[in-house]
Amino acid sequence: MSFVRCVASLALIVVPSVAGDGFQDLKPPAPVADGRIARLAAVDSLDCTPCHREVAEEWATSLHALAWVDELYQEELAEKKKPEGCWGCHVPVPLAGTDLSQKPAPREELREHGVACVSCHLAPDGAILGPFGAETDAHRSVADARFGGAESDALCAACHRTNVGPVLGVAKDFEVTEQARKGRSCVGCHMAPIERPAANTPPGAAPRELPKRAGRSHALQTPRDPSFLARAFELRASSTDGRTRVELLNVSGHRVPGLIGRSLKVTAEVLDADGEVLATRTVEVDSRSFVPVDEALAIELEAVGPKVRLRGLHRDPRLEQPVEFLARELDVAGR
Repeated sequence: MSFVRCVASLALIVVPSVAGDGFQDLKPPAPVADGRIARLAAVDSLDCTPCHREVAEEWATSLHALAWVDELYQEELAEKKKPEGCWGCHVPVPLAGTDLSQKPAPREELREHGVACVSCHLAPDGAILGPFGAETDAHRSVADARFGGAESDALCAACHRTNVGPVLGVAKDFEVTEQARKGRSCVGCHMAPIERPAANTPPGAAPRELPKRAGRSHALQTPRDPSFLARAFELRASSTDGRTRVELLNVSGHRVPGLIGRSLKVTAEVLDADGEVLATRTVEVDSRSFVPVDEALAIELEAVGPKVRLRGLHRDPRLEQPVEFLARELDVAGR
């Protein structure tokens, strides 16, 4: 259903912003299998892996790690007249020391590592950058402001503000609407908080126990995980003048959906006290009829009952069948 055809039943409304640095209780990612490689085998050839095995294994399952070897990406790349236009975000050079307002240049070496450790953590002088500076015999470690607070978004936005192929530059939404000033960050939503030692003892070395410290999981959360996609919205239901209004407030910090070919279909049902359906309406949004940041998808129904049942389906262009990401019943306020 296009936006024009469903406009009578669907409204996008501006609502007060919701502050907060993302989701503090994220569960481990559980993406629906869509034919991609599940883990990057090349993780074992990374220089970082022996001492940072847990982080490396998390990263190896992410779309960052698979950015170059993904078969669909390689197939689409072969059909492009200027494939080099895509390379910079799929195999970026170390970003420290570059102009982060511009799309990165591509690496010449180790492209099988995709968006690799060096892309974010390697400084021009060879130091390793992160949220902490720590003494280590392995390498010089330097604290960098881009790994904490509002400045952390700059690394992500270097690629994610760019429209490339079917991928939309959602970081532009994040920047234009000043989400960082509201306490949000890319890391805050997509990298779950975690406590663990900074490193592990590499094979063959004498065992050494390091203290735990706060950090972030490198198993990045994406809409491929239904539970994570559901958290893009806050849900509300109210009634007045014999009508029920359901609102799905976009709290993601950017438009939803953010990929051409991806769509979300939401069905709302007003239920009576016995659970019988009084009214039903289904709406659908895609990359053209998206839900803007900090606005709500509103569904109006010509009935009033104590509860509303919601079901949301995510159609991913890689999957033959849509995936349920939302199944909730809401109490209706104002009755």
